[in-house]
Amino acid sequence: MIKKYLISMFLLFGSGLSVAESLNSNTNWADASALARQNHTVIMVVFESEDCGYCVRLKQEVLKPFSDSTEQNPPVIKEIDIYAGGKITDFNGDLIRSRQFKDRYQVFAVPTLLILDPEGNLLADPIVGYNSQEEYERLLQKSLLLSYEALD
Repeated sequence: MIKKYLISMFLLFGSGLSVAESLNSNTNWADASALARQNHTVIMVVFESEDCGYCVRLKQEVLKPFSDSTEQNPPVIKEIDIYAGGKITDFNGDLIRSRQFKDRYQVFAVPTLLILDPEGNLLADPIVGYNSQEEYERLLQKSLLLSYEALD
């Protein structure tokens, strides 16, 4: 079932969707956790920054089709600005500094994509950077397969 789901998701990549808009910027990870737990799915966290051209391309070419999917149980996709300050709500409901969240996952470059379980545990190696749509889709597909297997 996981493989069927992922194959259908990747068929969407050829759909030509290229709207450069924000995904769901997030400061409340407890809500993302609850949604992922309820839907028995993973959380894809994209660390990005406003002035990152590669982040825009990643969103246009790969992530926007994911967020537009009508498939059942798609990943919960959230983004966070690596340079954002202030406090956020952690997976367990505690308020923490956004820098602590970034540091927990050792994120130093953008874009960086993490696949997490509903408790915030890393399920696959981070995907750092963005060069080409084809290569990124291959890496993401592999990471999602490993993540859904670990989740079950």
